[in-house]
Amino acid sequence: MITGRFRWLATLLAGLFGILAIFSGLDRYSEHQPSAIRLIPQVFRVDALRVEAARALASGDAVRAEALATRAILAGPHDARGPAFLGAAKLLSGEQSSADKAFAVARNMGLREPLVQAHFFDAALAEGDYAEAARQLDILLRAHPRLARIDYFFTSLEASGEGRAQLAARLADDPLWSASYLGDFRASDEVLRSRARFLAGAGEGLDLSCKSVEPLVRELTQRNYMREARDISRTYCARRNQGGLLADPQFEELGNGNTFGWRRHGSGDVRISSVGESDKSVEIENRAGVTRLVLSQPIVLEAGEYRVFGSVAGANADRVLISVTCSVPGRPRGGGGALGRGQLVRAPDCPDQVLGIWLRPGSGALRLDDMRMERVGD
Repeated sequence: MITGRFRWLATLLAGLFGILAIFSGLDRYSEHQPSAIRLIPQVFRVDALRVEAARALASGDAVRAEALATRAILAGPHDARGPAFLGAAKLLSGEQSSADKAFAVARNMGLREPLVQAHFFDAALAEGDYAEAARQLDILLRAHPRLARIDYFFTSLEASGEGRAQLAARLADDPLWSASYLGDFRASDEVLRSRARFLAGAGEGLDLSCKSVEPLVRELTQRNYMREARDISRTYCARRNQGGLLADPQFEELGNGNTFGWRRHGSGDVRISSVGESDKSVEIENRAGVTRLVLSQPIVLEAGEYRVFGSVAGANADRVLISVTCSVPGRPRGGGGALGRGQLVRAPDCPDQVLGIWLRPGSGALRLDDMRMERVGD
C-alpha cells in the first residue's frame, strides 16, 4: 500500500499508463491483449515486458512488477524504463533504499522518464530542498506537459512559502506547462482556490498576461468563488481594473467578453455602442417607454453603502440609474441622481453581487465614461 508522501506514485501510475507504455505496434497490441505476449518473438519480448511491468505497477502488484522489471532490465539493460519500473516496484513494497538505487541508475540513463523525475522531485521535497524540487518538476513537465494535470506536484510546492517562491520563479520563465497549470479545471475546489490565492499574492514576481489567467478567472467565477477570481483579475489585468472596485471603468474593453468586464443588455429599444478609438466611452439610448437595463458587471464588495460616480454627457443626464443586487441585476429602488455627485447604493451580503446600469426612457443618447465606486465613510 502506498501511504504518506509516496501517494504521487499511485496518482502517476493510475493516470499515465499511456505514457509508461512504449510506442511500437506490437506493444500496443499486447497492451490490449495481455495474452498476446507469448506470441511475440523473443527479440521483441523486452518491449512487451515493459508494457506488462507498467500494467502491474498501475494495478499495484509490486511482486509481479518487480519480476517483470527485472526481466526487462536483463533483456534491455540500456533502457531507463527498466530500472525506473524496478524502483517504482520497490517503493510499492516499502523498500526505500533499494528504490533509491534503482532510480539513481535510471536517472543516469536519461532525464525523460517521468517516474524518475517524479521520484527525485518527491525526495527533494522530503529533504526540504524546494529549489531542487522545482527544478525536477520543471524537467518533468517540460518533457511531459500533460502531467501538469496531476495536482500533487503543484500542491506540494504551494503548501509552503519557500515552495511557492520557487514555483513562482519557474512560472516567471513562462514554461510550456504554464498553460496547463493555469487552465486545468479538473482540480478540486480547495486546490483551485488555493492556487488562486497563491497567484494573486505572487503578482509582483510574475509577469503573467491578463489573457493567460482569464480561463482560471472564468472557472472560479463559474464555481462562484468571486473574491478569488476578482483578486487574480485585479493582479494581472491592471488596465481593466483602474476603477478600483469596478472593472474597465472607462469602457475600453467593452464587448471583449472579459469575466469581470461589462455585459451589454441591448434590445430592439435599447442601443449600446462603443465610441472613440484611443479614448473610448459608451453611448446608450433607450427608446422604450420603461426603464431598461443597459449594462452590468459582476462585483465583489463588502456589504454596506457605496457611492457610484461617472461622467455622463447628454440631455437629462439623471436618467442613468445604478443598482447593486445578488445573482442578477435588479431594478433600482432609489431615486437615482446625477452620477457626477455620486448615486448612493447598498451592497447586499452575498457571494454573487452584480452592478447594473439602467436608463430611463427619454429622447437622445447619453455617453458614459470614467466610472468609479467608493465605500461611504472611507
